[in-house]
Amino acid sequence: MDPLSSLMKNEEPKNWADLPTDLMCLILLRLSVTEILENAQKVCRSWRYVCKDPSIWRKIDMRILSYNKPVLVNNPEAICRNAVDRSEGGLLEINIGDFGSDSLLEMFSSNSSFDF
Repeated sequence: MDPLSSLMKNEEPKNWADLPTDLMCLILLRLSVTEILENAQKVCRSWRYVCKDPSIWRKIDMRILSYNKPVLVNNPEAICRNAVDRSEGGLLEINIGDFGSDSLLEMFSSNSSFDF
């Protein structure tokens, strides 16, 4: 047995909930919108708190919903609205892919904090 694996066996397991908020934000920024809304926010209270932080919703990429819409996502527009709402007016960039509606575009145009 190598020394590294014996050290790892003797360590206490780390609790994901104890990660610093800044580090959790960096992890969550690497996930898709649906991964955050459907999974990450359900991990624990601290992750749910960070998932609601408007700073992780400044840039939203909805393109994955366009590709998976028939299979994985029942209402991509509702997911998009939820993500935009979580930005609390701080949205800087959004890519909606190939779905959208007049009401969704009206919501974007009423949010003057970004250009599209």
